[in-house]
Amino acid sequence: MRGALLDRDGVLLLLDEKALYRKAVELAARGAGLERSLAALARAVRALNEAVRGLAVRTLEEEEALWRTLVLEVARELRVPPEELLPWRYYRFMRPAPGAERLLHRLKARNLKVGVLSNTLPSLRESLAHHGLARYVDGFFASCALGVAKPDPRAFLLALEGLGLAPEETLYLDDDPENVEAARRLGLRAEVYAPIGAPGRRA
Repeated sequence: MRGALLDRDGVLLLLDEKALYRKAVELAARGAGLERSLAALARAVRALNEAVRGLAVRTLEEEEALWRTLVLEVARELRVPPEELLPWRYYRFMRPAPGAERLLHRLKARNLKVGVLSNTLPSLRESLAHHGLARYVDGFFASCALGVAKPDPRAFLLALEGLGLAPEETLYLDDDPENVEAARRLGLRAEVYAPIGAPGRRA
């Protein structure tokens, strides 16, 4: 093995529902009410997810423009200054998965090239940097920036090309069995992976 390719969501980062709730409570205290604040944040998250599914945001600049649009909508609805929401990128509502840093450290200790391939917005590197994990990663491959999403084989091949690795010399970890199967068909040593403590993971 010369390298490892990992998914982000469900492997390295998990949704932090507590952080989302805390932000909603903070906004509710401004007079909008908790239910209304939660609904507004949920709509913004759905809009981001739809942009990812449609590969509608290809650059960091386009992502920034989309975020500003969503912030203005939420701010107008909840009657709060937009400046209070602009710094809150989606990844501030995520948290490192249990054992994520240990996993990355072990891979790097084996002198492996490490890449992250994720169906996500162009700010993949920034999301991992925010949680202290980017320093272990050699290549960042976001579906929106690539223009193709897993399980499409082209997503894996673009990531492998970016890392300078062949499929047969690369470990692939993902919590989605469909993506794992797609990677196996290309010749990667692919395994379903879910950190202990992650939703749906049995002890």
